[in-house]
Amino acid sequence: MHPHRPDHWLHAAVEVRPSPIAGRGLFARAPIAAGTVVARLGGRLVDDAGLRAAFADADGYVDTIVVDAGRHLLLAPGGDIRFANHACDPNLGWADEYTLVATSGIAGGDELTSDYSTSTVDADWVLRCHCPSTRCRQMVTGEDWRIPQLQQRYAGWWPPYLQRLIDGSA
Repeated sequence: MHPHRPDHWLHAAVEVRPSPIAGRGLFARAPIAAGTVVARLGGRLVDDAGLRAAFADADGYVDTIVVDAGRHLLLAPGGDIRFANHACDPNLGWADEYTLVATSGIAGGDELTSDYSTSTVDADWVLRCHCPSTRCRQMVTGEDWRIPQLQQRYAGWWPPYLQRLIDGSA
């Protein structure tokens, strides 16, 4: 496994705009077809100790994605991917540990969202959610991957490590 991933990449049809979810968000400036790669995430791979150190040293929020048991991607600082917001009924899912794709067709003007619980297994991580979805869970946690309804709803869109946990093969 390489210690670094390339910098973030966002599809050309994605732009940052004010968001009704939280501050700023990522929006489609034109329609995006289902299955289209929307983002590749870059940064630095760290182990659990490196992750704890990053949180201890951070002045603000640290963006991370779990990529395997004890392996995490600390997202490269800067880049517009940091404006991707959470929703409990997202339109982005995981193709692999580093790639977000449109899970359905996205209309121009729609905000691009992912379910943050699909990128962590940290039992202590909690997010208060106020998304407008009728599926809003109110409290999103690092253990939501265990919810059978989410396992079914996101079937085919989990990052590989979480899918292995769901399958009981990790």
